[in-house]
Amino acid sequence: HEHEHEHEHEHHADGGHHHDHHGSNPHGWLDPANAVVWLDAIADTLAKADPEHAGTYRENARRSKADIKALSNELEAQLVDAKDVRFVVFHDAYQYFENRFDVSAVGAISLGDASQPSPARVDELRNRVVEQNVDCVFSEPQFNPQLVKSVFGGTGANTSIVIDPLGTDLPLDGELYPQLLRKLANAVSECAQTR
Repeated sequence: HEHEHEHEHEHHADGGHHHDHHGSNPHGWLDPANAVVWLDAIADTLAKADPEHAGTYRENARRSKADIKALSNELEAQLVDAKDVRFVVFHDAYQYFENRFDVSAVGAISLGDASQPSPARVDELRNRVVEQNVDCVFSEPQFNPQLVKSVFGGTGANTSIVIDPLGTDLPLDGELYPQLLRKLANAVSECAQTR
């Protein structure tokens, strides 16, 4: 992902995000409303390329859209009590999910590379997590859990929840997409429950 660089943003006083993704964000699939639109586009493209099976493509898209809408409703209900949870992410990949389900990261932080950051950087990150009363620091699979723990241990934030916007640990099958969204929702729910 060429845009999957890490950077920091602060919450503005009005609660808005500042996002600098040079006009595009590569994680649009984290909003199921986008997936529904894409299903029609995919079905149309397949139908044009293979008219003989156009009906099958369109029926599959119709069924999948119904499944995704049901999933979206399920996750909205699950997250209704987690709207005030305060979490921090390691890169700014989750706005589509946050906006759809009305939850919001208080910041995206960067540890730089996976080596130990400088003592000054550790102090800065710890202070920010404490000052912003962060409930959870969501790690990602590429980060060494010991590093995350050593930087944020003692801040009071839960550092044990790992999230993955790509679903790299999930099997490549028809359940990958709902599982990916459920895992993100479960992470936010778990954070809310362990405060």
